[in-house]
Amino acid sequence: MRIFTKLSAPLCPLFVFLCLKTAFSTTHLCSYEEALALLQFKTSFSINYTIPYPDSCGEIYSKIESWKRGIDCCSWDGVSCDNVTGHVIALNLSCSFLYGTFPSNSTLFFLRNLQSLNLAFNDFRLSKIPPEISLFTRLKHLDISYSQFSGQVPAEIAHLPKLVSLNLSNYDLILETTTFKNLVHNLSEVRELVLNAVNMTSVNPRFFMNLSSSLTTLDLWESALRGNFPNSIFHFPNLKNFYLSGNRNLTIDLPSSNWSSPLQQLYLGDMHCGRRLRESVGDLKSLQSLSLGCNLEGSIPASIGNLSQLTYLSLFYNNLSGQIPSSLANLTQLTSLYLYRNQFSGPILSSICNLRQLTSLYLSSNNLSEQIPSSLANLTQLTYLYLHRNQFSGPIPASIGNLRQLTILGLYSNNLSGQIPSSLANLTQLTYLGLFDNQFSGPIPASIGNLRQLTSLGLSYNNLSGQIPSSLANLTRLTYLYLELNQFSGPIPASIGISFLVPFLFMLLGFPN
Repeated sequence: MRIFTKLSAPLCPLFVFLCLKTAFSTTHLCSYEEALALLQFKTSFSINYTIPYPDSCGEIYSKIESWKRGIDCCSWDGVSCDNVTGHVIALNLSCSFLYGTFPSNSTLFFLRNLQSLNLAFNDFRLSKIPPEISLFTRLKHLDISYSQFSGQVPAEIAHLPKLVSLNLSNYDLILETTTFKNLVHNLSEVRELVLNAVNMTSVNPRFFMNLSSSLTTLDLWESALRGNFPNSIFHFPNLKNFYLSGNRNLTIDLPSSNWSSPLQQLYLGDMHCGRRLRESVGDLKSLQSLSLGCNLEGSIPASIGNLSQLTYLSLFYNNLSGQIPSSLANLTQLTSLYLYRNQFSGPILSSICNLRQLTSLYLSSNNLSEQIPSSLANLTQLTYLYLHRNQFSGPIPASIGNLRQLTILGLYSNNLSGQIPSSLANLTQLTYLGLFDNQFSGPIPASIGNLRQLTSLGLSYNNLSGQIPSSLANLTRLTYLYLELNQFSGPIPASIGISFLVPFLFMLLGFPN
């Protein structure tokens, strides 16, 4: 259901300001002309609280609801003024749930002193970006990301020479070659350039080398770039954040030396980035997040242990092989480790079991073997543990029950055996427990019924026996229950009830991936 609030129309047109003179006393900083321009801009839109918005938006409210006649506009939410002149110099209407077509003759363009404009996360109904944007000649920061703008980025966007940061991220925008060439040529001051999801199919990646050497952030996620991206971008002296993931037809070779030493965030996923992860990656001592998912081969270089500032490491969807290096033990700040969908072999080393800040550990879909080490219990902050689709053998160590923060535990499709340990009952935060496609034997521990948060329980394709415990009736949030292809005997406990009978009868249709 859509929720709309239609804003009241102004009492006088834009060219008549006398009606506001009495509303703004001489003590007001904001001029009545700029206040009127803002009020008329307000009436251009409805407020639609059903517009999707990210968690980063925080509280659900529209900033423009605080805009009232008779109140100094410099005190309105989202409005900032120059303390001397009273001119509006910054307007932040991000996440304000604005809904409607953005007019090309918007009164917003009367605010010629604007230095910062943020309209991110609204819904402008696939409006075109007005060419009048070039009237903001003093603009230093422009963010119109994910506000449902569409069509071609106007050439006038390149006529904002003072821009320091520019974010045009929108799925329906197109940035043509000529406009982009002018953009990088004219914006000599730009430090942050964010073009997420903007269609840049026609842009030659080599034009990015014309960007200022003072560039600190370049974000081109899912921008439909093609061809070869010059790896000299890695030599930009001030580059801190580089995002290139999601450009499937793009190739960039990782440099063998002379990386941009300030790099803090590097994301190259779902694309091509050469064959090997080179030892030189260990030179990036400032790196905090590293994500490389681009068909890399060979082993992880030991030098990765030099990246002591890393909190996020993702190397999934590659063809990496060999053992997971022991040098990972040096990454003591790591909270997320994603190594799934590779060809790693050997055991889980104690080096990983000592990364005590980890909250997410994904080692699934490899060739890891031997027993699951009991020292995994050291990782007491874990909320996600995925070890499925490997070759682990032996029992589940009882110490796993010490991971009391776990919400997801995936151990399926291994060669695990023995009984399911009753200590799993300690994992009271679990919502998913996948143990299917192993060699577990014996009964289902009655204590499993203590996992009251479970929504999915997979125990199929094992050698479990005995009766199905009546304590499963305690799992009132359970949506998926998979018990097929075991050796259970006796009746289905009456206490489970008809709500559990339906998934039980249809469990032969499959099990979760």
